Amino acid sequence: MGILTEGINGPVSGRVGNVIFYQVGNQTRARSLPHQPKKKRKPTPLQARQRARFTVMQEWLRPIKRLLRFGFKDNASPRSGHNAAMSYNLNKAIMEVTDGVFAVNPEAFRFSQGPLTPPANPVAKQDGDVVRFKWDKPGPRDLPGGARTLLLLHIPSENTSDYHIYGARAYQLEDTIAVNDLRYLVDSPCNAYIAFIDEESGLVSNSAYAGTIILEQNP
Repeated sequence: MGILTEGINGPVSGRVGNVIFYQVGNQTRARSLPHQPKKKRKPTPLQARQRARFTVMQEWLRPIKRLLRFGFKDNASPRSGHNAAMSYNLNKAIMEVTDGVFAVNPEAFRFSQGPLTPPANPVAKQDGDVVRFKWDKPGPRDLPGGARTLLLLHIPSENTSDYHIYGARAYQLEDTIAVNDLRYLVDSPCNAYIAFIDEESGLVSNSAYAGTIILEQNP
């Protein structure tokens, strides 16, 4: 505690916060106390689980940050697309493999969420140097005329992805995405997803899982 030894206008002696005041002759001097780093507390079991879940999902989303700006865009919310995707998928797509070890369930994962009708029964297969997506014909009033595809190939084991924004029209029932840039990932499991986006409003559908592909070397 600091003491005013001669009133409010007099010298100060003692400690005020992290500063020590002391007298040298007629001078009042001050020095700061050395910084004491805070000891890191060991996380509780619950905190450790939450951190493990967050880390797994953070790595999964890392290669598709730009795509999430389209897939989870919500003008009514201050949250970024990445944060909205993180929130949804932490609640819906994380599974515990063993005690305290987590992974993403590819079939439950979404890169897009919105009010448009999603693709029905989508299937993706490699066809030479492209992955070909097909889906069932939507009803005549299910989608706006400007609805187009959002395609995603996601390879979590290599922390990489490829995607296509504003692809084929929804009523074409087919679209492709080239795999030339992914040739070095032969034999790697690749999760395929598709969603629709309206080119006028920017509204999207929920993304749909179209299967897992083992990439093959092109002839």
